[in-house]
Amino acid sequence: MLEIRTVRPEEMNDAIALSDAVFRDSEQVSMGTAFPDVFSTSLGQSYGAFDNGKLVSFMGLVPGVIRIGQARVNVYLLGSVCTHTEHRGQGYASQILERIFEHIDKAGASLLLVSGGRSLYTRVHCLPYGQIQRFSLNAESTGQLQDSSGQLTLRELAPTDWLHLHKLAAARTAAFEQSVFDIAKLIQSEAIVSCIKMKHRVVVAQKAGVPVAYAVIAVPNPPYTNKRTPFVVEHAGDAQAIAMLADYARERYGLSEIRVAVSPHETGLLEAMAPFESKTEKNQGTVKIVSLPRLLEQLQPYWQGHPGAAQALQSLSVEALEEDMIRLTVHGQSFTLNPQQVISLVFEGDLPSEADPQAASALSALFPVPFPFTDGLNYV
Repeated sequence: MLEIRTVRPEEMNDAIALSDAVFRDSEQVSMGTAFPDVFSTSLGQSYGAFDNGKLVSFMGLVPGVIRIGQARVNVYLLGSVCTHTEHRGQGYASQILERIFEHIDKAGASLLLVSGGRSLYTRVHCLPYGQIQRFSLNAESTGQLQDSSGQLTLRELAPTDWLHLHKLAAARTAAFEQSVFDIAKLIQSEAIVSCIKMKHRVVVAQKAGVPVAYAVIAVPNPPYTNKRTPFVVEHAGDAQAIAMLADYARERYGLSEIRVAVSPHETGLLEAMAPFESKTEKNQGTVKIVSLPRLLEQLQPYWQGHPGAAQALQSLSVEALEEDMIRLTVHGQSFTLNPQQVISLVFEGDLPSEADPQAASALSALFPVPFPFTDGLNYV
């Protein structure tokens, strides 16, 4: 008998054991250590398929809130998706995913962020979204980085920094909401870097004794071998100071190169990093817009005060069609968009090719929406 439901507290150790068997080797910490929220007995959001009472397939589900300006967007994050080897090919994961869609819709979320991009997700319209610019810094390229004020001190994290880090993190235009405790827990758990056998180091830039920027760095974790180039996992604060922290970490930890991902809305950091080589990439993973009307409603506080946004919203209507198709009408012009076109409009500002000037102007006043780089501390 097959049963699909949330995993109970007393069953979480079985979920951890299954995830470890699929994703971990002897050199890696347990998934339960790296992803405590996935296996949280307090949240109780993750789902499993049970064959005669035995957990045979699992999906980790974590609720979150992304702050975009003054808006709060309710999201869920999906990861640690695994099935016991003896039970694969029977469609269990697809059945769990159907239940998860019902769960997140009932919970009032507007987005599902997925760490993977395989057909299990894309066929139900979890699709690529957003772009980042990934910069590379090495010893030959970083001579231009200078502290114009001459007042910055660069150092490692100190025990007195946590409240400052929280203030810097909260000032970002778009980011996951994180309490002081969340930031410390996420840095300690090393979610994404544990998957690639690296570890975290945290560096801080301060001016007049007060932290003005910080960066969480993924660095090698000897004696384990890893072919990934070290990178900045997450950052906040003054743009020039962040760039200098990346180079400081490269020197301090003996790295030949370090990479920094920058989202399009981080204009100050894009300017600071402009002298360095970069390439454009998609955000990590995929996204499903669970409800476009709900997303637009949750985004309204962000648009308040934006030129043209209020008028554009008044002229905008959305109609859900079959197969996740959307009929979008703005200033009397209607467009029928498929799921990828909707995602590209919202996260990248790609306008319908047939949009007339009035409709294009209205849509450009609303989109793209700034969004955090999802391959960071909150990665699931």
